[in-house]
Amino acid sequence: MSARASVSAAGAICHVQQQVQHVEVETEKYCTVLIHYEKGVPPTSEELAKKLESKKESIQAEALEELILLMINGESYPKLLMTIIRFVVTSRDHRVKKLLQIYWEIVEKTKDSGDLKEEMILVCNALRNDLMHANEYVCGSTLRLLCKMKYYRILEPLKEAVLRNLGHRHSYVRRNAVMCVFSIVKSFGVEVLPEAPEDIEQLLLVEGDLSTKRNAFLMLVNCDQERAIKYVLSLQDQVSSMGDIFQLAVLELVRKVCRSTSVNKGRFLRIVFDLASSSSTAVSYECASSLVSLSSSPVAIHQAAQAYVQLLTEQSDNNVKLIVLDRLRDVQKHHKQVMEGMVMDIFRALSCPSLDVRKKVMDICLGSLVTPRNIKDVVALLKKEVIKTLGYEASNTEGNLEYRRLLIRALHACTGQYPDQAQSVMFLLMDFLTESDQMTATEVVMFLRELIANYTDMRQPILQRLAECIADVSQSRVLRGCLWLFGEYCEDEALIETVIQGVLAALRPLPLVLEDASQKEKKDASNSEKKQQEKKPPKITTKTVVLADGTYGTQNVYEGGEGEEDEAPEEKTKTDSKKTAFRALLLGGDFLLSAMVGVSMTKLCMKLKKLSVGTRNEVLLVIANLFKLVKQHACGGEKCDSAVRLSQCIRAFAVLGNSQFSDSQRAAAQLVQGDWTSNHGRDQLAKVLELAAQNSEWALGQEEEVQEKSVGPDECVMFRQLRERKGGIGPTGAMDDDEDFSAARGAFLAQAAADGALFAERLAKVQQMTGLADPVYVEAFLQVHSFDLMLELLVVNRTSETLQNVLIELSTQGDLKIVDRPSAVTLAAGQQMTLHASIKVASTETGIIFGYVTFEKKSAADKECSVLNELHVDILDYIERSWINELAFRTMWSEFEWENKVNINTSITEVGTFLEHIMRNTNMSIVGRSYKKTSDNKAQKKGKLTAEDVQEMLRDAVGIKKLIDTSSFVAVNLYAKSIFGEDALANISIEKLPDGKLTGSCRIRSRTQGIALSLGDRITIVQRGVQLKSE
Repeated sequence: MSARASVSAAGAICHVQQQVQHVEVETEKYCTVLIHYEKGVPPTSEELAKKLESKKESIQAEALEELILLMINGESYPKLLMTIIRFVVTSRDHRVKKLLQIYWEIVEKTKDSGDLKEEMILVCNALRNDLMHANEYVCGSTLRLLCKMKYYRILEPLKEAVLRNLGHRHSYVRRNAVMCVFSIVKSFGVEVLPEAPEDIEQLLLVEGDLSTKRNAFLMLVNCDQERAIKYVLSLQDQVSSMGDIFQLAVLELVRKVCRSTSVNKGRFLRIVFDLASSSSTAVSYECASSLVSLSSSPVAIHQAAQAYVQLLTEQSDNNVKLIVLDRLRDVQKHHKQVMEGMVMDIFRALSCPSLDVRKKVMDICLGSLVTPRNIKDVVALLKKEVIKTLGYEASNTEGNLEYRRLLIRALHACTGQYPDQAQSVMFLLMDFLTESDQMTATEVVMFLRELIANYTDMRQPILQRLAECIADVSQSRVLRGCLWLFGEYCEDEALIETVIQGVLAALRPLPLVLEDASQKEKKDASNSEKKQQEKKPPKITTKTVVLADGTYGTQNVYEGGEGEEDEAPEEKTKTDSKKTAFRALLLGGDFLLSAMVGVSMTKLCMKLKKLSVGTRNEVLLVIANLFKLVKQHACGGEKCDSAVRLSQCIRAFAVLGNSQFSDSQRAAAQLVQGDWTSNHGRDQLAKVLELAAQNSEWALGQEEEVQEKSVGPDECVMFRQLRERKGGIGPTGAMDDDEDFSAARGAFLAQAAADGALFAERLAKVQQMTGLADPVYVEAFLQVHSFDLMLELLVVNRTSETLQNVLIELSTQGDLKIVDRPSAVTLAAGQQMTLHASIKVASTETGIIFGYVTFEKKSAADKECSVLNELHVDILDYIERSWINELAFRTMWSEFEWENKVNINTSITEVGTFLEHIMRNTNMSIVGRSYKKTSDNKAQKKGKLTAEDVQEMLRDAVGIKKLIDTSSFVAVNLYAKSIFGEDALANISIEKLPDGKLTGSCRIRSRTQGIALSLGDRITIVQRGVQLKSE
């Protein structure tokens, strides 16, 4: 008795739950059609009814189309439902039939209480007739309509007709009948159609149409997984010959089954292996993803990686390449050994002209995948790519220069740790020293500097080659690097002699005389007048000649006037060829290069024991000449740094071998000589190279750090295999692969722990738009979603009356555009409602959102209005922390034309505290320091910098930290990047005055004006004090 009662009670509970589920589904409103229509003044129901009652089917169709457009855009015509049932449903016109199906889709089918309208019974009869229609299109499109119906009381009388269409003669009808059955079972449970799985299985066994078979199989996968598994295993050898859409459905089943049970995992993986070599790119990609997620076997990972590489090299779409490269990056993190053998295959993607693709290929291949076994092949391939960039066709290609820089950096990273390979590329790269592109030439000289410092056997040939090409180098930074290497590492006397003669040859003719601009203009004017006077008019001679046909003709011969014109360019070219870029830079006022020439030449002469008198005097003439140029320059002077340095060189040079100087001068010269002959410069270079290796883009041979997850001892243990599964029908169905891996790694626990912080962050960003005493209280929360702003408005009725047509009108200032405006609502007394508005952002610029709220009271005839407070869009939401090296920073600093200078005016008295404050409130990082550990976390990367992050940056920047602690003056370069890809550069120069106050300036540069001005405004606001430190 008790057992029978419990069974009946369980049946009653199940019946109640089913009824509740039906009611929930039926009361929800779905929007499946959305068409924009400028309705203007909408017609009345009577006007539309008159057209619908017309006997002409064309008029009925036009009226029905207008009615549909009006209803989609918010108009309601409930009285026309019966008119359509009486006069339009009986039409046989196909256009009217199509429009009717759209009308049945959008029309309101229930009363305000949620009960089905009585008229829908007649609609069910019309739908049943269409399901039995002889025309297969009418029948199939009706089945498609029923897939969107979520009202069981409409579908219940049509179930028999739907199942009957599973055996229709036309595949279009059968295909849609399967999807209709699937939709009914998915929405209301398999209990409403208990015979459906068996009917679908029988259809699957005899069906020949691929789309119908795919639809039937998908239904079994989601509704009766055992039947789907049985069917797949029975056709295990034939799956590879079926169509790609069916194979994708099989892969979906494989992922679901293998995650829940390992009974048939081996057989399913064999199917996936067979499909991995499919000609369909979609199937191949899904197979690779399935193998990576379901197996850690090296064979399976190799097969998946091979499929990814094949997609990478065969697909021409750059978006596909980028997606595949992201997948390969994930495989590389966990299966490095398998990926090592595929490095050369991945490098084939360098043939793609997209720089983003090439950069990602380098990021994957260079690093842990480069080993002594494949370094030779990698370097040979990179050399070929460098040579390709020198071709005529490649030189005219967009992005060729950036690609060449990328290749040079890659060769630098590869050969820096493998000196045997460096010898094969160093002379090739040295040809780029004479490039007009400063960044390329500087990359090369940095590479040569590292080779010379680390490998003594390479110094002689490199320095010899540098001495030969020093006259052809045109970049000041490259020249300074070469001269420093000469002075520091030249030891052989023959080499020193060669270098000195090469530098002197590049500077001749001596002395270096700075020509006055006024004298140059007078000289050019006198030369032009002299040429005009000497220019003779051409002499014209006419003579008679015999033409080819035997007749006579005249010929004019011009003599003179040409030889004189040709002589001048030759003389000018001959004169200009003597002046090198090296000489021009010195005459142009490059003080730093002048000092470098003096120091290097002095150090070389000090190393040379047997120095000829002529060479010694010529070198001394050059140094004295440079000192005079620096002293006479408008920006120079006797106390200029370069002038002081050059005077030290002259003193050291003069004291050498001469006893006529005082003891103090001799002691000063010996002090300078002692500093130059010590290895202090080499020690400092070793530290710089060590720091550069730590911050390198590609650290060869190093394992990539995998972020560790810590789980508290009191957390629940979740066994994935024991998790409840219900075939994936309900909303708590199986997760996809990425979510499954995230759950296994503890990401969900981390997400749960971050919910409290997220709520606190949202609460801090809520801004009050109106006062609490206003009739309508409004709060706003602004959230950034990539290129969109989502404005969430909380509207509260603070009165005891009902407010009608409560409307918030918004406007923007700046580069903001409102896409979706809040709609008008009606608020009862004390009621609150949340409204949303979407705003499009076009650039990184501080914007302002303002407006007002209007509402109507029943007791008042006019509208009332309240002005909203202004809402400022924080530029920090657009700025992301990023990393850049010093060379790229200097290049962009010289190229960017927009600069904003902000003077420092703050109450902070400590340099370090002020620098931390600015960095934390602008999301800017120190240039030359990479933060790869923290940048792996995307949420942290896009969020604000914390005080701990800034302190860690300053601890890693040893030189800057030492300056802050010991000096009263600090200059720091900072960098950040916006979500729109805009670069923001900043140079902060801070000086601490004797009274304890801070002074200085902050210079901001960018390619566009908006980010420079907005970031400057941000710094001006936050520099006042530390009031924002707690935020």
